[in-house]
This record gives sequence, C-alpha cells and structure tokens, in this order.
Amino acid sequence: MSMKRLTLLIFPLLLNLLLNLAVNASAQAAPFSAAVYNRPEVQQELAYLQKHPGHLTRSRARAETWLPHLLPMLRQRQLPLELAWLPVVESAYQTGAESPVGAAGLWQFMPATAQHFGLIIDSEFDGRYATLSASRAAMQYLSKLHQYFDGDWLLALAAYNAGEGRVARAIKKSGTRDFWQLPLPEETRRYVPRFIAVQKLLATPFTRNLSPLTEHKIQGPIALTQLARQLGVPIAELKHWNGAIKGQMLSQAREYSILVADKGYYQADPHVVIAPQPLFMAPAAGLDISTTGALFSAGTAIFDPAPPAGW
Repeated sequence: MSMKRLTLLIFPLLLNLLLNLAVNASAQAAPFSAAVYNRPEVQQELAYLQKHPGHLTRSRARAETWLPHLLPMLRQRQLPLELAWLPVVESAYQTGAESPVGAAGLWQFMPATAQHFGLIIDSEFDGRYATLSASRAAMQYLSKLHQYFDGDWLLALAAYNAGEGRVARAIKKSGTRDFWQLPLPEETRRYVPRFIAVQKLLATPFTRNLSPLTEHKIQGPIALTQLARQLGVPIAELKHWNGAIKGQMLSQAREYSILVADKGYYQADPHVVIAPQPLFMAPAAGLDISTTGALFSAGTAIFDPAPPAGW
C-alpha cells in the first residue's frame, strides 16, 4: 500500500478521534462561560437565592445521600458534574416530590418522558421514584439533548424543561440559536438562569461520604414478602426507601432497582406535593416526542418567587 493511500485511510480516523475527544471535553467542562453570570436574568436569580440561603442549604443536605451515586454516573457519561444540582431546581432534592401537573421524582419526569427512557410505570411500580434508575434516565436524556443542540448547554437545559421540539421551533421561528433571544415560555426563561445561579452558588459538587444506600438489581416477578426476606429488611423499611413500589408484588419479568439502607440509618423522605413546583405550574414539562408540543396543555406559565413547600 502506498504512503499516500495509507494517509488517506488514517486521516479520517484521526479526525474522528479528535472530534470525539473535543465533544467529550466540552461535555465535561464547566457548562457556562464567565459572561453568562453577568446576564441580568442570572444576576436576578443569584440575588434571590442569596437572600434565601436556607433553600440551598436544605437541598444540599438532602443531596448528600445521592451524590455518591450521581457523581460517578455523570463521570461515566462524561457530563458536567454541575448537573448534579439540577434536582435542586426540579424537586429541591426531595425524592418523593410530585407536581400538580403530573411530574414526579427527583428529576420531575412526566410519564411519557419516563417511559420513553425506559422507566416502567404501571399499577405496581413507578420508576420515576426509583431514584437511581430515574437518574440514569435523566442523564441519558440530558446527554441526548446536549448532542441534539450541538453541545449548547443553555439550549439543552431549556429543552429539558420545555421539550426539545418546542426549543427547536423557537430557533426556527426566531432565526437564532441564542437562548437569551428565543421566544420560549416564561417558565423556561426563568428555569435556565435559576439553574445557572444554583450551580454557581453550590459550586462543583463533591462528597466525602459513602452513601448509606446499597442498590440491588432484583429480577421479577417477586412478591414483596419474599423480597424483604431476601434482603433482610422489614417490608415497611423496604417501601420507605423504594417509593417506586406501589403494590405487594413486582410481577413483570424485568430487572428492578431496589435500595436498602445500612443498619441504623433512617431519614424521613415522604412523598410531598410541591405546590407550585420550584419554578412553574403549567404547562407540564416533558419530552416533546412528536415535535408538535402535544404533551403540553394550554395555559400561561406562572412563576412564583415564593419557595415551594419543604425548601
């Protein structure tokens, strides 16, 4: 083989490798430029949060249980570690959070979005409350959005809130990809700067502690009584840490994510209704699969500056 032919074969491979490294590096780098923090929208959110430090303090304390699990997930997917603070905005890190419009769990998944990313929702099990499974689904969704919007985290986060179809239509309508110029719902235009402010104040997430929770992958079908005996815990404790379990049986022939706490560890984490959600009440956020916005109900978004219950 001639040197010229060999060069023609190798060059595309090297170029592809360099492009992949660039994409991975951009995904893991700090998601926002320094100029973003000078935006008046972000400054407004920073001022609000700095006047109400208890919000972040309580959310940060709740996050400590989950960061030992979430940070390795983010690293594995080569996503910015700052995304571990997104549940602060979504649910105040309350794993049982429910919204009036049907979003649920740490990441506030709507049912259609959850099922699209492989979470099971039926009469026996709601995977949106299976915190680690839901976290993997959320990271898959965020990674998909980051790629879809060519590495722009502002657009990806807007789409996580409003749906990728709605953001794509706003780009097409306005002729710009500048998030700050897009005709998006008020909730989304507040959601993105709120997250920017939250991750700025909380800084790069870290934890010095091991999680008190161990994840077990359980193959169904299995009755709860049998599962409790198998894991060596009372049924009440099993249900306490696994809000996804709704019945007395896991009847599907599939793998379930089940959490068990270390002996002696107990932390109240009941299902709570966030009224309103930290940033919005309507329309519901979720994956816009059809690109028609069919998952969204009609209505005007309402931003309530008051903290939600439990913050």
